Amino acid sequence: MKPMTIFKELILLLSFLFCLPACGNDSPGDEPGGGGDPGGNTEIKALSPHNRVIYEVNVRNYSAAGNFKGVEQDLPRLKELGVDILWLMPIHPIGEANRNGTLGSPYAVKDYKAVHPDFGTLDDLRALVAAAHEADMEIWLDWVANHTAWDHPWATEYPDYYAERDGQRPYSPENWLDVIQLDFSNEAMCREMIDAMKYWVQEADIDGFRCDAVTYVPLDFWRKARAEVNRLKDITWLAEGDDPAYMEVFDLDYAWEFCGRMYTFGQNGDVAALIQGCQDLYNNPHYAQKSRMVFLTNHDINAYEGSDNERYGQWLQPLTVLAFTIYDMPLIYNGQEIGMNQRMGLFDKDNVQWTPVNTTMNTLIRQMTRLKRTQPALEGGPNRGSLTRQQVGNDQVYAYTRKKGNNKVVIFLNFASQSTTFGLNGTTVAGKYTDFLTGEEKELTSSSSFTIPANGYAIFVR
Repeated sequence: MKPMTIFKELILLLSFLFCLPACGNDSPGDEPGGGGDPGGNTEIKALSPHNRVIYEVNVRNYSAAGNFKGVEQDLPRLKELGVDILWLMPIHPIGEANRNGTLGSPYAVKDYKAVHPDFGTLDDLRALVAAAHEADMEIWLDWVANHTAWDHPWATEYPDYYAERDGQRPYSPENWLDVIQLDFSNEAMCREMIDAMKYWVQEADIDGFRCDAVTYVPLDFWRKARAEVNRLKDITWLAEGDDPAYMEVFDLDYAWEFCGRMYTFGQNGDVAALIQGCQDLYNNPHYAQKSRMVFLTNHDINAYEGSDNERYGQWLQPLTVLAFTIYDMPLIYNGQEIGMNQRMGLFDKDNVQWTPVNTTMNTLIRQMTRLKRTQPALEGGPNRGSLTRQQVGNDQVYAYTRKKGNNKVVIFLNFASQSTTFGLNGTTVAGKYTDFLTGEEKELTSSSSFTIPANGYAIFVR
């Protein structure tokens, strides 16, 4: 074969190989690039641990194959999207006794030290973690401490591991009939649980735990768990809860109340109440030194309360901007980035419908991850930038500034159903800025005038 022919064949082969992770039928790789910046997020590294973006993965439904390989193949797309952390919903075998649906809830764990066979093997998980680390991404596992499946081996081998109520042992908590309540006064059970958590750090090198139903479990257990696990590796702890007392142990928790405020706004359009919700979120004194996760949706919300379109309607885009810029660490639930308009069940195979792609939403999410990860003013946790409301003389527009040092991010959100023109009633943002969405330079003064489309937004950075 001639040298030039060999060269051409090599180029074609390399192109094919690079395309494989993003173009396979089992993964959502066919989405177009977004944000007017093809590949622009790939080489960006988050400024700090508090400028990162979390992405929740329902392994069963993420790809047609429904396994770790389906996620691993899509890492290049997720990296380009601007994701730093992959939170995997529970990866363990699911109980069969009293299960919900045909495949059962991932939160009905049958074996804390095993991988669900449908997802692959332990080596497959290790490969996913290694590939994520190679891409400067983290893997967090979902940990279900409060309860097990009815047919977890502990239920027959160690019945005293389970709690008793009204003379019944075991019993199902909160009417969750597919699981049974553990007894955290049993020290042997607690040791076994912590040993299982350590197993995944030792054997798979995972980087964090998202801990389910945190406040159902005594705080003292979490104290001991964190102390022992973090001796092996300094991992991150995310609490599914909103009790500030638990922040003694956890690094971040759920901003559940704020999510509720956004949902209420999606139903009634009360801008003043939404702004008050933002102020309440930001000014909560219990989180001055800690972080919180802000989200429009997650697996519970999507399955039980509706899709983003159902919940937020015409205001979905400005609320997306709000969720990424108002406070701390944003969450993307798989499919959210392509405007997924479906409720995805938790008990059966219910694949994310990766097509058609809502290119407007896809572009917006890519822009928002880039913004979040590159602006010091949007850092969360103890070093979060300040939040200042800007007066614009229009009660349908929420204008605010995030500031840290010399970095300012100015956001205008128009919640009106028509194009709105307004001015700045003050000079607190005066200066030269870059329109983040267009790249154009703009001088902001007290006499500046802005026109924002219906349910639109504008973002300026300095």
